[in-house]
Amino acid sequence: MRNILPKFILACALLTGGVSFIAIARAQTPVVSHPPAPQFRSIGLQLGTGRLIKLNHPVSSVFAADPKVVEVRPASPTTLFVFGKGLGQTTIAATDSTGNLIAQFYASVSPSSYDANSIRQNAERIAPGSDVTSTPLANGVVVHGTVQTPYQDYEIMKQAQSDATASGGKDGKAFDELQVQEPQQVMLKVRIAQMQRTVTRQLGINWTALGNIPTAVGNIALAIATGTAAPSINGTTPGSVGFSNIPYRSGNLNGSLNNVIDALATDGLAHVLAEPTLMALSGQKASFLVGGQFPIPVASGGTSSAVTVTYQNYGVQLNFMPTVLSDNRIVLQVAPQVSSISTANSVTISTGTNASIVVPSLNISEATTTVMLGSGQSLAIAGLLQDQTNQNDNAVPGLGEIPILGALFRGDAFQRSETELVIVVTPYIVSPVDDGSKIKSPDDGFSPPNDLQRILLLRQNGTVAPTTTIPGQAGFMVQ
Repeated sequence: MRNILPKFILACALLTGGVSFIAIARAQTPVVSHPPAPQFRSIGLQLGTGRLIKLNHPVSSVFAADPKVVEVRPASPTTLFVFGKGLGQTTIAATDSTGNLIAQFYASVSPSSYDANSIRQNAERIAPGSDVTSTPLANGVVVHGTVQTPYQDYEIMKQAQSDATASGGKDGKAFDELQVQEPQQVMLKVRIAQMQRTVTRQLGINWTALGNIPTAVGNIALAIATGTAAPSINGTTPGSVGFSNIPYRSGNLNGSLNNVIDALATDGLAHVLAEPTLMALSGQKASFLVGGQFPIPVASGGTSSAVTVTYQNYGVQLNFMPTVLSDNRIVLQVAPQVSSISTANSVTISTGTNASIVVPSLNISEATTTVMLGSGQSLAIAGLLQDQTNQNDNAVPGLGEIPILGALFRGDAFQRSETELVIVVTPYIVSPVDDGSKIKSPDDGFSPPNDLQRILLLRQNGTVAPTTTIPGQAGFMVQ
């Protein structure tokens, strides 16, 4: 019995050690895990809508290539919520905790179908029985069909633009391809009147010019522009000059008194009147330009020294688009402009040694607005009243402040400019005339004069024979 117990204990110990060895050996065997196969699919969304996407494996991180198109949020470890924020296409990627790709989606966001439904409902309300359809685009909607009047076209497109903006944000646009069965024509007359008056006064003595006066003493000879020269002094006869340039002679040295005495008085009055007239169909744009173009040099850039030339318009320009409403009211988008070339803010560009190009500037009077008028009504859409005064005083310090006598030691320059501008628009609903002879042209009544009329009678227009009519029925001789 004593021999059996130790053998039993030894056998149990060996058995326990073997099991532990086997467990340790099994625990040290590496376990190889394979990443899940990623999902690839395309999803479509309408602007402002969202949807849930089910994943095959838990997600740790999710990314959108363009967050302006879609917004992605995890709803659960295996579910994503995708929301369409903007029109366009982008890519969505989802990874697990180890960074392995588990899903990739190609998302496309299109305009909301609310645009088409709303446009059809509004068209039926505004123009019952009209055939109006719409086609969604990436950046808005196109409206097709036929309506009876320009007013219906205007109201339908106004509602369509509102819906496109609500669905597509500020980038949403409604494109008008509606056909009007009864188009109306609008003639726009714009009157641009401008008056400008400039007054300049300069009086004083420019003491800074005294340094250029010769110091030699001699007789002074004056010659006023009266047709005869002053008497000869010291064997020299000065030429005849005007009041603005009185030369003097001091010995054998010459100078000019207008460098010292500064006196100038000018008055200017400028009047600009432009009355462009333009015709357009209701709902269509029209433009008008009378003037010219001046060249502007533009450098090509980079290492090249080549210069290209572009042209800038100037003159009287008019852009407008009328829309006739149901009661003959006219919604008018108008942009008149009057421009002229000026050297006030010109730019000088050097083109090489002793060579340069002067690029002039433009004086522009313009307005851009939208108004509503009746046919034949006028409205002043812009006005300007400008009064500028500039005064400069130059004086010898101390001496120029002496009362009365100080006027000999100072100079005064005064300039005042007054500008008044008014732009008046008058639209008319017009229709073509059947008889073209009823339309007058500027050359009606003009006839070039012959040599006798032009030389002896000083006429700029010849004699125009009066138009006579047949005093009876055609085909009969009247005695």
